[in-house]
Amino acid sequence: MNKEQLRQHLYNDTIAEAVKYVNTITDEESLAVYAYNYNWDNGFAVPYAILKNNSCSLSIALLLFELADGFTFLKSKEVDSALPEWSSFMKELYGKVMNNTFPAGNVSFTPELSKFQLLKIEKLISDDEHVFITPIEGIDYHIYL
Repeated sequence: MNKEQLRQHLYNDTIAEAVKYVNTITDEESLAVYAYNYNWDNGFAVPYAILKNNSCSLSIALLLFELADGFTFLKSKEVDSALPEWSSFMKELYGKVMNNTFPAGNVSFTPELSKFQLLKIEKLISDDEHVFITPIEGIDYHIYL
């Protein structure tokens, strides 16, 4: 993983260039670091590219779910007509996670929820949906660029 190269692409690329760059990432850790540092104000094109990347593991998919406010989606699973792009992304990502589309991988995932938030969500979700709140052990990708 070349942190300087990741940083340059994160902060200097246009959206089209960022999508092209994400498509060239071949290791899970670099993809995780890129996803962790992505600026969501830039829209959903790059997160979609991350999900389509062959190196995207379940941990990275869950990270994107969390960063895109997936826990709000989990509470109701309803489409928000005021946020069609977000709703579409969340529905697709939710479906892929529930259909076991992503391999296990080597990076970690720990949902950033307080005990109270965790208890509240546990009451609202099915047993199958616990995948969204279950920690995964592995390499820590929480590297700020």
